[in-house]
Amino acid sequence: MTLLQMSYIIEVERCGSINRAAQSLFISQSALSTAIAEVEKELGITVFHRTNRGVSLTDDGRSLIAMITPIVEASRKINRYYSEQNAEDRVRLSISSQRYPFCAQAFVEFLHLIEEPRVDVSLKETEMSSVISEVSTRQSDLGIMFVSNMTEHFIRRILDEKHLEFFELSTIKPQVYMSKEHPLAKERSVRVEQLFEYPYVMFTQSESNMNYAEEAIAGKASDFARVVYVNDRATIYNIMAHTECISTGSGVLPVGYGDDRLISVPLEDAENEMRIGYIHLRGLPLTELEQQFVDILRRILDSV
Repeated sequence: MTLLQMSYIIEVERCGSINRAAQSLFISQSALSTAIAEVEKELGITVFHRTNRGVSLTDDGRSLIAMITPIVEASRKINRYYSEQNAEDRVRLSISSQRYPFCAQAFVEFLHLIEEPRVDVSLKETEMSSVISEVSTRQSDLGIMFVSNMTEHFIRRILDEKHLEFFELSTIKPQVYMSKEHPLAKERSVRVEQLFEYPYVMFTQSESNMNYAEEAIAGKASDFARVVYVNDRATIYNIMAHTECISTGSGVLPVGYGDDRLISVPLEDAENEMRIGYIHLRGLPLTELEQQFVDILRRILDSV
């Protein structure tokens, strides 16, 4: 008699019906009946009385249940124990980030450095409000985002309410993204007023508050006659590559992680600098893996 057959018999006794037990075990009724019949033949006993209303234990069946129940429970306890041990041995790191190609580069470099044999890591690109929410609820360990002169007071208040801290890694002057064929592509730098005649493409936000926006001059979006909203980096790259749409950001487009059809041009009169950094639960020290990722990200930003 196998451990699986023992568990089948216990489930039939619990359900009082072979049909209901089969449904609970996600096997066919005939397969379950065959398994019980094999045990009865092997032991030379009848385990269940079968009636139109279901099944009930025979005297031999009751004795059998008394003996096999501790065995099955012990097996389940062993499985639970080692499953929990394995889960504890698995190292985890979850990162939420605004949509930055340099963050993707840092994540790839981080993957090459991981030496732990059992590890679960994730990188989720999302909007700023979600980055903050996911770190505050511990869905993510780190959040990568930026603040500016315009948004700092608002963002720091939100972070304080959620018991989060912002740690600055780099300060970057905003740049304008555009196609290499764009009329402004040959300019050494551009002014904000030069941009208004072109469509401005930006990421959608579930929050209407512009303090959550990802673009460096999102506060001036209303000055553009045409604004295009998208949800992901690949789409924004394709739109800019095939149109005269422009966008703004850090200007950090690592080779192999951005789009070769695009360039970035310095924005000379931007009112706000981008202070890029990470958020983390207040008072909680970084783990070794978290520190590794932050160090890689800092190195990439310092190389700009």
